[in-house]
Amino acid sequence: MKLLPLSATALVVAALTLTGCSSSSDQSAESPWATATTAEAGGGMEALISAAQEEGTLNTMGLFDDWANYGALKSAFTEKYGIEINNDVSMSSSQEQINVIQQRVGQDRSIDYLDTGVSFAEDGAAQNLLAEYRPAGAENLDGALRSKTDQWTSQYGGYMSIGCDTTRIDNCPTAIADLAKPEYKGKIGAFEDPTSGELEFNIVWAMSLANGGSLEDIQPGVDFFQKLSDSGNMTKVVANDGTIERGETPIVLSWDYLNVASAAKLADAGIDFAVNVPTDVLWSSYYAASINADAPHPAAARLWLEFIFSEEGQNIFLQGQTRPVRLAEMTEAGTADATALAELPAATGEALIPSGEQREAAKQQLTSAWLAVTTA
Repeated sequence: MKLLPLSATALVVAALTLTGCSSSSDQSAESPWATATTAEAGGGMEALISAAQEEGTLNTMGLFDDWANYGALKSAFTEKYGIEINNDVSMSSSQEQINVIQQRVGQDRSIDYLDTGVSFAEDGAAQNLLAEYRPAGAENLDGALRSKTDQWTSQYGGYMSIGCDTTRIDNCPTAIADLAKPEYKGKIGAFEDPTSGELEFNIVWAMSLANGGSLEDIQPGVDFFQKLSDSGNMTKVVANDGTIERGETPIVLSWDYLNVASAAKLADAGIDFAVNVPTDVLWSSYYAASINADAPHPAAARLWLEFIFSEEGQNIFLQGQTRPVRLAEMTEAGTADATALAELPAATGEALIPSGEQREAAKQQLTSAWLAVTTA
């Protein structure tokens, strides 16, 4: 299961526009871009653009317009290159994307690009499901932010945050530990299965760190979730803009950029939705960009990566109030959007960033521990 983006309307009106089920394996195999590991290795950017435009299509999954500013990013890419983006919204979680590329091998309707949690990208890479490709700009990233084999690259991230409807909550929580207070009974929005979605996985890990856990131990987060469930503080309603507006989930745990996007929409309904980065844990995580090794449009997939890691693409992420992976480099160079940078939610301290080994261990621990969780 997956945590749905906070715009309920987007989920209702989005449409599946993927192409038919005919085989794409022959077409992909014939393209030199199917195995190109950089733009230069395939003949350069001009050759990549030409090949991608000839393919004419990019298949994606779960790139909701109000998630990380993907609406603007998709529009800018199509306007710049004339390539249509077919965005499947029937599924979106990290695990579902991995499942799809396993199940649609050789099909035109498989997806070209994946936006997953790093741990899921690591799993995909280990199964040789992801292509090796390094977009320009990635070579300057810290080693923990990209695959050693160039099968995934961190692209954007944010801080865990607490969104709160100040019109319904007198004292908004500013720390994760606050969520256990009796005054928040029936106020906290639920989230879905953290063993299959990156956001949910990170919510539990942030809960752990705020309750005596560590990068090596996620169990305190599972225990804290159980405490919130047993006390009735956490509702059984998964949060979205509609449930917030109706007063069903006035408190929401989510990435800061998603809560900020909700705040902008809820303001039109007269709701002041405050967004606080918790004071008891500064937890950050990046989402990973990768290419299906069996991509039906291998050139378009690689051009998309070049675009999202360019300064133009990274600034579009920034304008969605995410923290693009090249932000430090671009800030130092003076190429980051200054207005968007100033609007990021305030946060103090240094965020913890787990290693790949710690992520994998936490995922395995959570998968086991979650079996014992009850929500009755």
